Amino acid sequence: MDHLKAEIRFWETLHHLIKKEDMKVIHINEEGKIVWLEDDRFKNSNLIRLHLRSYDWSSQLRNDINRAHESAKSIRKKMKMRDANVTNVIFAPFTPVDSYEDEVSQPLPFTAGGKRQMRSIIIPMENLYENFFPLATEWKLHDMPSYVPEYQLEDEEQSEQLCRTLKHMVERSYHKRREEERNIFMYGKPTFTLALLIVIFSIYFFMEQVGSSTSTRTLVSLGAKFDPLIIEGEWWRFFSAMFLHIGFLHLFMNSLALFYLGSAVERIFGSARFVFIYFTAGFFGSISSFVFNDNISAGASGAIFGLFGALLYFGARNKKLFFRTFGSSVVIILGINLAFGFLVPMVDNGAHIGGLIGGFAASAIIGLPERKYLKSQPLAGIGAVLAALILLLAGFTQNVESSQLQTIYYELGRESIEENDYEDAESYLVRAVDIEGDESGPVSDEEIQANSYFLLSYAQLQRERYEEAEENLSTAIELRTDFHEAYYNLAILQYERGNYEEALEAINSALEITGESDYEDLRNEIIENAPDNS
Repeated sequence: MDHLKAEIRFWETLHHLIKKEDMKVIHINEEGKIVWLEDDRFKNSNLIRLHLRSYDWSSQLRNDINRAHESAKSIRKKMKMRDANVTNVIFAPFTPVDSYEDEVSQPLPFTAGGKRQMRSIIIPMENLYENFFPLATEWKLHDMPSYVPEYQLEDEEQSEQLCRTLKHMVERSYHKRREEERNIFMYGKPTFTLALLIVIFSIYFFMEQVGSSTSTRTLVSLGAKFDPLIIEGEWWRFFSAMFLHIGFLHLFMNSLALFYLGSAVERIFGSARFVFIYFTAGFFGSISSFVFNDNISAGASGAIFGLFGALLYFGARNKKLFFRTFGSSVVIILGINLAFGFLVPMVDNGAHIGGLIGGFAASAIIGLPERKYLKSQPLAGIGAVLAALILLLAGFTQNVESSQLQTIYYELGRESIEENDYEDAESYLVRAVDIEGDESGPVSDEEIQANSYFLLSYAQLQRERYEEAEENLSTAIELRTDFHEAYYNLAILQYERGNYEEALEAINSALEITGESDYEDLRNEIIENAPDNS
C-alpha cells in the first residue's frame, strides 16, 4: 500500500505540473515510472526528470543517478537544449537503509545559476510536503499540488483506480502534445508542389523542342526576365521567368529544392497559403533581379528562396519546435546557398535575397494555419507593398544601357543569324552597337563592339543592303585592326560590286594578318578577274 500511495503522489505531482503549471511532457519510459518534463515558462528552459523508485542500498541510488546523467545528455541533444539545467527528482516510497545523503542534493532553492548543471533530489514519501515545497518555490509554481488527503487513500481498490486515472491523464497529455506537433507538419498535402514540378518540366521540354533552354533568344522569346522589355511594358516577365530554366542542371537542382522545400512548406501552411507565398516570393525575386542584375535571368530560385523564408517565419513563431526538427539543417543550407551566391558572379543573388525576404513577408502576412490573428500581419502587408513599390520605382527609372546589355544584344543577334532570321539579327545588333560600354567583363567592350558591327554587316549583306554593310565592316576594322574576317568579307563585298582594287587591298590586309588558304584563293580569283588582266 505504501508503494501505491507513492505512485499516486508521483502522478498527482506530474498532473499538477502539466495541467496547472503548463509544463510539457517530452518523454515517458516504457514502464511509465520515469517522466521527463520541459519547463519553458521562462526565458531559459530547464528539464525536470521525475522518477518513482525504491532503494534498498545507496549503491542502487548511485547507479540510478549515473544513468540519469547519461539520459540527460541524450535528452538535451534531442531537444536542442544543450545548456539546460536538469533537476532529477526521485519519489521514493523507501530510502536506502545505509547512508545515502552524500549521493543527492538538498531540496533547497537552486540559486547557483550556471548552465548544464544537474542535481538529483530524493523525496521520501513521509516528508513529501517539506521536501517538495522548496522545489515549488524554486520553480515558481503558482500553487503546491493538491494532493488527495491520506484518509481517501485507505481503500486500495479506489486508490488503484485513482492511480490509473492520473497516469492515463498524464500519458494522454503526452500523446496529445506529440499529435499536435505532428499535425503542425501535416496540415496540408503537397498537391500544388507536384503540380508546379509537372508544369516546370513540361515548359522545359517545350523549350528544348522550339529552341534550346540555353539559348538567349529562346529565353527572351518565352518570357525570361529581360530589363529593356520589362521597361517597355512586358511586366508579365516577372512571373513567366519563374517557370523557365537554363539547362538541365539548373532545372534539376531547382526541382530537387522545390520538391523538398515545397513539400515541407505546403504541409505546414496548406496549399492556398503555399500558392500565395510561392508567387509573392517569386515576384520579389524577379523585381530584385530587375533592379540589381542587368543580365537575362530565369528560374524558380527566387520563389524557392521564398520557401526558405517561409520556414524561417515558421521558426520565428515556433523556435523550439523548429530547431528540434529541421531548423538547423535549413539554416545551414540557406547559409551555404547565400555564401555561394556572393562568391560566384553568375549567380543572381539579388533574386535569391529578394525571394527570401518576400517569402518571409508573405508568411507574416497570411500567418500560420489555425493560429490567432496577429496585429503584425497588416503591418507586414504594408511593409511588403512599400518595399515592392520602391523596387519597382528603382527598376523602371534605371539606365539599362550597360556593357552587360550590349553583350546580350550581341548574343541575340548572333543566334538570330544562326537561325537565318536576319531582320531580327539586324534589330538586335543595331542596339548592340548603339551602346557605349566600358572595359569590364571577360571580353573588352571594344571587341564586342567590333564583333557586333561585323555581324550587323553580315545580316545586312544577306538583306542586300550593301552600302550599310560596307560602312559597318569598315567600322569593325577601325575598332579591331587585326580583324581578318572583316577584311575578308569586305574583299568579297567589293569584288562582287566590281571594285577590284579595293577588294585586292582588303584581301591583302587579311593575308598580312593570317595566311588562310581561302583568303589566298580569293586573292588569286580577284587578280585573275580584274580588268587589267583581261
